[in-house]
Amino acid sequence: MIFIGAQYLFSFILIPLVLIMAHKVRNTILRMPEAPGDRKGKVGVGKSDISILCIGESPIAGVGLSNQKENFTYLLANKIHTHINKTVEWHILGKTGIQLAELYPTFMNRMPNKASVVFICMGVNDCKEGTSMFNWKNQWKKFHERIRNLYPNALIVCSSVPPFKSFPSLPFPVRTFLKYRSDLMNKILKMSISNIDDKTIYLPLPASLSHKYFADDGFHPNAIAHKKWGEGIYNAIIQREDIIL
Repeated sequence: MIFIGAQYLFSFILIPLVLIMAHKVRNTILRMPEAPGDRKGKVGVGKSDISILCIGESPIAGVGLSNQKENFTYLLANKIHTHINKTVEWHILGKTGIQLAELYPTFMNRMPNKASVVFICMGVNDCKEGTSMFNWKNQWKKFHERIRNLYPNALIVCSSVPPFKSFPSLPFPVRTFLKYRSDLMNKILKMSISNIDDKTIYLPLPASLSHKYFADDGFHPNAIAHKKWGEGIYNAIIQREDIIL
């Protein structure tokens, strides 16, 4: 924790250069739309036995994909259906540019009636837009409480913030600055989750990612990454069949 705190403090030295470079990145990075296609569906026939809700920012919305059937949410539902031979309902609630404080107010009226698994992917926008670590911690606590109240028996899976150091579209000072911030955000998230309940788990992403996992904008995960991502979430979920079944 001391090392990460030192990294965070050191990152302030980079701020003047980061501000200059960040403006250039915003103006030059390729803008990609959210993927077209259904954002909810069912795998199997009859009444749904399991319901999956994936909620969060642009990767959840499918930015970088050609359609939502490449989204890990759809792929995850299919893998679970194949594994347990039960009908699986899936829901995608994602929005480009959204921050954690906006997440529940944005989607509160679109939450499904039930959820066996809730996967949450947040942090990129809060990291680059400067959300304080104090607010990040408190906003996670508040959002988790709301989700737990809605789905008291669900397995809640919280993804780490992705490794900014791997993003091809980010130049050195911006990439390093965001890496230091995201390292601390992940540390806070992991520690917070460990003290919540035994039905909430922290799922780390790899510390670094190959460029082959990025879409053409060098910022969002592509279809290859979503397939790999879905496999990782699936492996975490099936270890907790006692909760989801």
